[in-house]
Amino acid sequence: MWPSHRVQPALEPQEGCWTEEFKAYLLQGTLLEREEDAERMACQATAYCIQDSELYRNRPNDLSLRCISRVQGHEYQADIHGGDCGHHSSSHTLVGKSFRS
Repeated sequence: MWPSHRVQPALEPQEGCWTEEFKAYLLQGTLLEREEDAERMACQATAYCIQDSELYRNRPNDLSLRCISRVQGHEYQADIHGGDCGHHSSSHTLVGKSFRS
């Protein structure tokens, strides 16, 4: 039997979202307090950019993927799984639907 795929309500505030940390760094140069975290963010931030005030991750194939919060990701997954035959799709089909969303 498969585990239940229910979406849990968000327990953490949206302003604590990981995307906001990257946006603050890219737009204002704001680093995290801990030195290790600041180094990690500065290194990882080279793969991200801001377009139309949204955070995107640059991919080697010139495709930019919009970054979303964990809450938005759960909402997208619920929408994809909730459609007709959503639970009967192959994993490749579900991943394709996720990227197109």
